Amino acid sequence: MRSAGVRAHETGRMNNWKQIRLELASTPEFPAGSVSRAYLLRLPISDDDHVDVAAYRQNPRRAVVRRHWSSEPDQRGQLLEAGEEWIIHCDGKPDSRLELDGKPLRLGQQIPIKIGEGIELPLRIASIR
Repeated sequence: MRSAGVRAHETGRMNNWKQIRLELASTPEFPAGSVSRAYLLRLPISDDDHVDVAAYRQNPRRAVVRRHWSSEPDQRGQLLEAGEEWIIHCDGKPDSRLELDGKPLRLGQQIPIKIGEGIELPLRIASIR
């Protein structure tokens, strides 16, 4: 039988999964960015605002992504750990890479995404819930 302290710790790990909305930041084509071009991620976030890799490893299938691009059908997929980067794997699309660099995730922060070969776009954290 597990002690109450262990259960509380495990429960805390399950409750730290957050929805993170990344929207397209300023680009030459969209100088003001675009709310209609976004990724919605579900990842575990620690108390110090970093991705909780230990919680992710306990249940990696919970790490999902929805890609919403107004000019294309929505895509759903998985987030896969790859060192300091996270791979976004959606069926029918080339894999993309988020460069989190071990930094805390905070509102307004810009995060580059590499899409396929050679395309890099700036994303901005619009919400964390």
